[in-house]
Amino acid sequence: MKLNLEPVNFGTISRYLELWKTTPQKSSDYSSGVLLCWEKALGYQFAFDETEPLAWIKGLYPHEHFLAPSGDWNACRDWGKIIGTRFGKRAEFQLVPETLAEIWKTEMDGAVEISENRASWEYLHAVSDLADLSGNKYMRKRNRVNQFRKQNPYRYAPITAEELPRIIAFQSEWCESYREFGSYDSISAENEGIIRNILGNWEKLPQLLGGMIETMGQIAAYTIAETAGDDMIMIHFEKASLNYNAAYQVINREFLLHEGNNFKTVNREEDMDDAGLREAKMSYHPSDFIKKYTVRVNL
Repeated sequence: MKLNLEPVNFGTISRYLELWKTTPQKSSDYSSGVLLCWEKALGYQFAFDETEPLAWIKGLYPHEHFLAPSGDWNACRDWGKIIGTRFGKRAEFQLVPETLAEIWKTEMDGAVEISENRASWEYLHAVSDLADLSGNKYMRKRNRVNQFRKQNPYRYAPITAEELPRIIAFQSEWCESYREFGSYDSISAENEGIIRNILGNWEKLPQLLGGMIETMGQIAAYTIAETAGDDMIMIHFEKASLNYNAAYQVINREFLLHEGNNFKTVNREEDMDDAGLREAKMSYHPSDFIKKYTVRVNL
């Protein structure tokens, strides 16, 4: 069976979202915000399966690769046949969530090789933990937030259409401030995706919500997140000015205080194997992870 590939864009994302809603374990890599942000940089494409409730995802850059399919994995009865007829006897899939990796391992015993991808594990927290920052384990975070409040009186506001021009300007300035860093190419690609597809099409993305903090008339930080069903919210983009100490901690807490009431779990995404980022994420004491793997199938 030939997979008919279509670009990830605003014409295909609504059809994809209907399948994503049925996915048993939702990973941020497969969310609309991430796919739309990175559609150009990674060359993402959809292939809507003709006979199964699945959407396959292909990336073209930096090399051709497939992600796991989104959809109702439990409704698929013969994964060996499904993969074999679409990919042949050998196939490789990146960023496969643990639940699907285990399904494949069980159903295709002996034909599946699973490799851990720790850099892609997504950090899960109880919303109440990060909104309240109570207890001894969050004392340092709480102190930094309180210090910021004393030094920089601020207000929190949700992102609205009226605020978009200011958010876009802040995002551009934030990107430029990282020009001297070694990962600037990636930061620049993300910046383009955020401005073009996310902030530039805010009204087309009701599943997204965001907030900002402002001090002395200047934006100090903002967050954009996506509702993921199952009482989960995913933090996609969190940017803070380098001019304010603890601005990241403040926007993290304020956003969840104001917008997190309808959710039990917050997904703060992966650390990309960056040692400093991993240390920062672990300092928030995750309650669990969405683990992901590279899966090779040899039928």
